[in-house]
Amino acid sequence: MKKFLDKDQAAGLFLIALGVIYYKLASRLPRSLISDRVGAEGFPKLLALALIIFSVILILQSFIRKLGRTAPETEESSPKSWRTFAHAGGMLSLGFGYLLIVSRVGYLLSIALLLAAALRYQKEPLSSRVLLTALLGGVFFWAFFVYALRTPMPGGMWSALLGGK
Repeated sequence: MKKFLDKDQAAGLFLIALGVIYYKLASRLPRSLISDRVGAEGFPKLLALALIIFSVILILQSFIRKLGRTAPETEESSPKSWRTFAHAGGMLSLGFGYLLIVSRVGYLLSIALLLAAALRYQKEPLSSRVLLTALLGGVFFWAFFVYALRTPMPGGMWSALLGGK
């Protein structure tokens, strides 16, 4: 039996619908007297549009992949699909771990630890390259949020040691 939509196409359509709903909800956010040109709805609308664009790309990739496929594959019942699901759960667990430590340890160190843990989880051998990537990535993301976006990030225990709040 030939399926009408594969899992990527179905997920893409679902995410497009979710993006449209999110965009409409963001459009309903009230404007205040202190709003800038973008307003409170600007960033949520941008996220909704990004979700819609990436979902369309996912659907197009699936169609292109289908055109190049010669024999039907059954992904849903293969053990590899369960490993992929478990692997995604492991990555999600790393994100939860990050959320648990970020307020205590501080953003810079937490994001560096998250980067290192994600690289190790992806089977990258522990090396100076992994440590340097985690360190430079942590500094980059911290500087980006603090200086470029002017968003204060949690200092954690280090801010008290360095004379901060």
